[in-house]
Amino acid sequence: MNERRIFERLIDVCQVQASSDMNEFLAHLAGGAGFDHYAYLRAHPNDNFVATDYPAEWQERYFAQSYMMIDPVVTAAKRGTQVFRWSVDDLRPRASRELRRFYTEAADFGLKKGLTVSVSAGFGRFAILTFTSSSLSGAGGCIVGETSGLGITAAAYLHSRMRHMEHLQSNGLPPFSARELACLKWASEGKTTIEIAKILDLSYTCVRRNLRSAMEKLGVCRLPQATATATRRLLI
Repeated sequence: MNERRIFERLIDVCQVQASSDMNEFLAHLAGGAGFDHYAYLRAHPNDNFVATDYPAEWQERYFAQSYMMIDPVVTAAKRGTQVFRWSVDDLRPRASRELRRFYTEAADFGLKKGLTVSVSAGFGRFAILTFTSSSLSGAGGCIVGETSGLGITAAAYLHSRMRHMEHLQSNGLPPFSARELACLKWASEGKTTIEIAKILDLSYTCVRRNLRSAMEKLGVCRLPQATATATRRLLI
């Protein structure tokens, strides 16, 4: 899967995906694109949030050693919105001793190359989306043009979706599954239950069950009410 397709899929899913399901989707997207892991980071001295499937031991070491302060990916992200590929083999030869140790430890955990998107998250914050691989094939460098634009849009959508779902859940709204929101979204687009089942490759019964569940969580009795309420609440 090329970068364009990765970003297009992420944009589509961010329209309907619940943050509780986003980790599973990102892991699936990473695997389908030939990567091993993903990481989403929102960074600020008073507002840090990380969602990742990196090895637990590496996560513990990363924060215990304050590697965020020297991580070149984070440093690059601080410089502004961009999309770039990187490889530890490209970076290690000209790095300081401290950075070489960081690269070596990251490589030991299979984090040898990656695709990263950084975006402004407002009020001095920034957000990073990274996919990493244990393979060293492929060159590093910035991605420009339409693909860069798609990547920045996708990362911005992801950041917005994560923040929005955190806000809704903190206000006591029941969590929605990805299927429930996808079914609601297609219903709001005028698709019938049969058409939704074909689009999502689900059974007719499964679509009906997910729509009923979504209506119960929204506290409504009719599908038009459900799609209107979900749209008003920015769920779909």
